[in-house]
Amino acid sequence: MTIENKVDDLKAKASELGDDLKLKAEEAKLAGEKVLDEVKHEAKSAQLEGEKKLDELKHDLKEEHAEQSEAVHAGLEGAKAKWNDAQQQAQEKFDQIKTEATHKFEEAKVKANELKQEASEKFDELKVQATEKFDELKKKATDTLNSFKKSDDV
Repeated sequence: MTIENKVDDLKAKASELGDDLKLKAEEAKLAGEKVLDEVKHEAKSAQLEGEKKLDELKHDLKEEHAEQSEAVHAGLEGAKAKWNDAQQQAQEKFDQIKTEATHKFEEAKVKANELKQEASEKFDELKVQATEKFDELKKKATDTLNSFKKSDDV
């Protein structure tokens, strides 16, 4: 195997590792984006549920108001309590989802950094191997040339 073939082989290995790193980083990014999309979807769902409950409460309030004003007052207080509960539940759900998403995103970032570090280490190892092999081949070539020079001088 010639020096060029060996160097080309080492370059190909380094390129493959670089490509693997890019793919793994893209996978981590997509995982983070997926988590973020899920959080957005769940937050929107919680908001819609809150709005639905509010619409139901408004409808209930209108019916009670038609029956009598005292019943409306009691219904209004109940509606406020339900709204506060629904709002609090929605906020708690949103906070929980946000916390989970943040945690998953942080995990994805850590994993991406680990993969990046691992690929960097492998790439550095390959560079060292390539340098060592190149130096070895260079020395061999120099020795061979010196051998030819000596035999020409004789």
